[in-house]
Amino acid sequence: MTTGCAAGITLLALPILRVLTFSFIRCRNIRGRYDSILVLGTAQYDGRPSRQFAARLRHAGDLWRQHEMQRVYTVGGNLPGDRFTEAEVGREYLIKKGVDPDLIVASPIGNDTVSSFDPIDPAEVGRVLIVTDPNHSYRAVRSARRMGFDAFGSPTPFSPAKPPSIRYFLTLSHEIGGVVVQDVSGILGQTAGDKVEEVLRSIQGWLRPSRRARHEHLRRLKS
Repeated sequence: MTTGCAAGITLLALPILRVLTFSFIRCRNIRGRYDSILVLGTAQYDGRPSRQFAARLRHAGDLWRQHEMQRVYTVGGNLPGDRFTEAEVGREYLIKKGVDPDLIVASPIGNDTVSSFDPIDPAEVGRVLIVTDPNHSYRAVRSARRMGFDAFGSPTPFSPAKPPSIRYFLTLSHEIGGVVVQDVSGILGQTAGDKVEEVLRSIQGWLRPSRRARHEHLRRLKS
């Protein structure tokens, strides 16, 4: 086996192991240890959270009810044509589930993981639990820590994307690709990472046409 082939296999194998290992981690919200909970947004339909988003919010609500003291941050913007932002939809859902509205901070900015973290001050949130899907947890926490957050993962156990469903493997492949982009950016620089990301988005757009609008929106924001 050539050195290039071995390196390629390693580049894919390590992200797979990291994503899968982190997806099983469950951090308990111990009083005094975590200052806040941050729920990453995802698809919403005219004010109604998707099943995937509702699963994240349900878990965040359960975590908050353990002590009823942490601030809860809902993050995420919207796509062109959307009337509501993910952050606003998340806030309304949590209020209906009994979370104190005075402790919910909505940040309606961002259309991907990094841009959703960007407006948040790490010093303000303190030690934070990142709530998202199991497969997304590793990449989300890794991104947050690189941006200065004292972050820990608490993936939702209610995610509708469970093995051996097709949706599970679609989300798994998406997250593995995201980690590969992070790795390439860290080793070869941001330009190389952007090129890999574009290739992976093209493949995903072909496999999942519903993702193309989001991809195009992200390209416009970056340009």
